[in-house]
Amino acid sequence: MWFVLLIFLLFTLVAALLWRQNEARLRVEREREERRARTDQMLARVLLGEDRAERHTLGGGPVTEMRQPPAPPSGPTTRTAAVTQQPVDVDILLEGEPTTVAEQARELLARPTTLLSGLGGESACARAAGAPASPPLSLLEGRIEVPLDALVLAWFSARGYLMKPAPGSAQPISVLMTHRDDRDRNYAFFFDRGRLHAQRAAELQEKARSLGMHRLLVAAEHGADANVTSARLRAVLVVDWVSLDREIRKLDFGIAAKLIAIARTRRGVLGLA
Repeated sequence: MWFVLLIFLLFTLVAALLWRQNEARLRVEREREERRARTDQMLARVLLGEDRAERHTLGGGPVTEMRQPPAPPSGPTTRTAAVTQQPVDVDILLEGEPTTVAEQARELLARPTTLLSGLGGESACARAAGAPASPPLSLLEGRIEVPLDALVLAWFSARGYLMKPAPGSAQPISVLMTHRDDRDRNYAFFFDRGRLHAQRAAELQEKARSLGMHRLLVAAEHGADANVTSARLRAVLVVDWVSLDREIRKLDFGIAAKLIAIARTRRGVLGLA
């Protein structure tokens, strides 16, 4: 009798644990879908101009339209043709923005990426004279559903980098980037789903050099070890969620939203599978 009761209790306990695990998994999935839905709604409002009804350009009327970047060409050569160009057209990205905001964003995006670790300051929209202070768009508030690798590439493209796929032998390096105005400013791009370690960084840095790239750009989901910043790895630039959030927050909300929209919908154009 006690043996049967013990088996029943164990079965009940296991069933309860499985139910809780399943509920937790479903809750995580629901939260992810809710974040994605909120992101879609937010980006749609920005791209359609609903959040800009009261914003004016200097010397002009209210901004009511925002043009999206052109869709990539169709056909079997789409990916090869697109990634050898600049996926993000800066003029289209800044179109419809108040003049001061656009000028400051253009200046910010034109800064050399070697200065990223030292950049600071507030957002362009907050500094714009005469423009209402919009809250910056943050990647760390749990509202944004966007892949880190695509957003890093979209952001670098907005900074003037042209992209092309790396040869298959270069894996895990996937994209080669060269600045449109200075061929000496170039990167081999790698996406690390975990945390970047120094040994891994050193190996990839050598591979990047063998490809003719001066620097290695790593989008790292969980950042990098402290020794990755050592002198021998000076040519390695690591961008994680925290550092990218710091840079995105400097942009006007609408500009940041358009970059996120590109990153979410145009992985192929950015050279990602």
